[in-house]
Amino acid sequence: MKRDPIKQYFKDPDKKAKLFFFSTIAMITSTILITVGTILFILILVGII
Repeated sequence: MKRDPIKQYFKDPDKKAKLFFFSTIAMITSTILITVGTILFILILVGII
């Protein structure tokens, strides 16, 4: 029988919460960066910047 390291890691609720927190921060940050990049791209195409 093999051990699953992911299940072993998620047995501790603090580690599970920490991973959820960092994944949420990463999703929010990537969304903001994509939005800013798209707005800058449109402004460069229009010729405002």
